[in-house]
Amino acid sequence: MNAQERFAELWTDYLEGELGEAGIAELRELLDADAALLKLATDTYQMHHLLGLVVEESPERQDKFVRDTLSRLPEESESFVGSVMDQLKNVGRTTQSSSESQFTSPAHGSGDTKRIAFRGVLAIVALSLLAIVCYSFWSGARPSITKNEVRPHDEATLNSDVRFASLAHAEFFGELLPAVNSVLTPRRDYVLMSGLVEVRFPAGASAILEGPAVFRVLSNECLALDVGRCSVHAPEGAEGFRVETPVTHVVDRGTRFTVSVAETSETEVQVIEGAADVYESSRDTSRGADSTADEIRLTDGEARKFANVQAFAADTISFDASVFRHGMPDRIVGYQAAMAEDGTVSELQSVTVQRGGRAQTFRVSDLIGVKVIHFRAGENNANVAVPVGYEGDRLAGLESDRFLHTGVLNPGGSVEPLFASPILAGDATDHGDSTPGMAVRFQNAIVNAAGPDVVFFELQTVVNPPNGDAFHVSPLRFDDGLRSLTIRKYDIAMTSREALSLPRFDLLFFQESATSVESLVTGSVDRRPQTLQFRALAVGIDLSDMGYADGATVEGLFFQDALDDKHFVDPVFIAGLPNAE
Repeated sequence: MNAQERFAELWTDYLEGELGEAGIAELRELLDADAALLKLATDTYQMHHLLGLVVEESPERQDKFVRDTLSRLPEESESFVGSVMDQLKNVGRTTQSSSESQFTSPAHGSGDTKRIAFRGVLAIVALSLLAIVCYSFWSGARPSITKNEVRPHDEATLNSDVRFASLAHAEFFGELLPAVNSVLTPRRDYVLMSGLVEVRFPAGASAILEGPAVFRVLSNECLALDVGRCSVHAPEGAEGFRVETPVTHVVDRGTRFTVSVAETSETEVQVIEGAADVYESSRDTSRGADSTADEIRLTDGEARKFANVQAFAADTISFDASVFRHGMPDRIVGYQAAMAEDGTVSELQSVTVQRGGRAQTFRVSDLIGVKVIHFRAGENNANVAVPVGYEGDRLAGLESDRFLHTGVLNPGGSVEPLFASPILAGDATDHGDSTPGMAVRFQNAIVNAAGPDVVFFELQTVVNPPNGDAFHVSPLRFDDGLRSLTIRKYDIAMTSREALSLPRFDLLFFQESATSVESLVTGSVDRRPQTLQFRALAVGIDLSDMGYADGATVEGLFFQDALDDKHFVDPVFIAGLPNAE
């Protein structure tokens, strides 16, 4: 067993809280001897701590060991660029695939099974990250991009007030999402694996970055982009805002423009309106608006690609205005719920949704509720979640109460979404002929408007897919132009700070598979309390994505699990948004 394999074994035991004094001493020797293992230890500890996988009852001596380990790291991390970005994406896919194949459902998995799966995921993450670190340190294949340096006139603004204005389906490598309106740490590399983030600067400039991307803030007037794409809007008063790439400095002259940096460092600049000056990265632009040396000015409708291999080159390319993002996508931005003393929430109070580019907050009392009109379970018979000790109406969790930890769970599903009207239990000769899934009818017909028209909440725990359980939503009756929609990533996912923790609840396991609403209400069940920590995830459903015309009215929808893994979707709150004013 080599040093890297021994490290993976010891570090896995440590994260589980099983490493004794002798093991910690051996681990410390490995970390003291190898800077790459030290960096890897910190990355994996932070990742698992953020995801809640680190054992909470760590002895004090282990906490001190972690603090000592963290204190020996350099203040700044190296940029993740080029081939490293590809490897990070592979790590993400490997980890998700492993967790889906090894973790059992919390309702069915025994303690031993979950423990084995836990060790497996820790080992995979550790070894995967180790491969990345080894690639950088021992193969000599470090990123060839020179890090943007902070200029003297930027030093005064290193205590920046640059903030995350908005996030949409964003995923950062190895960490939870930053809070909206939180300040970006100057010169810190942010590795955006997917999704979108909007960064706002004090003078009024804003940049929407699209993952995958690596970026950092150099000052209150400067963004560095190593790889990825950003759309910049610098209104009046924000002139002189800069985007620095490995090849260029792009200086705003009052404009909207995009900057796209390839993994080879080639940089494309497209000006949507106004003007922008582009300099070679080695040129000094610290003189600001008065500097004209060797500049290339681009104006409305112009686009060029810049490279610096043997010599700096600027080639004209086709202009494409569609690459510019004028705003963040419509979605569920957040939700508000009453919080208990233990920090959990149960009763939903309001939902904030961006519709047609405008954020609106809706009280729960203004939302349009649903009635369950069809249910047929799949393989999972844990079909109802109720408050601890509750003995009342089993459908109330989805139909009438506002709790986010109660609902009608685990409907049946299909790998392929429906392309024809589902057969409801009331229309079937035999319940076995009905379509697996769940149908709901809205208390009042909802109207298709701009942005999301329906809000959908599910409960989720850390051992389930972090983006939420995938599901299909289909029309109750298919007409020309209508289609099913598959949701694979929630607006508020497990890594979102907006995903709030839920109180304990009981699961009702049906002794016989529920094939109708009647059997869901009256079937014999076994009650099992849940001990894992769950959170409430949310996603908005836009009826336009299902082919409905603007202004069309919809009376109900059909939901199915996507059967893409061993986990099933758990609806706890579904409601339509009120008609647009």
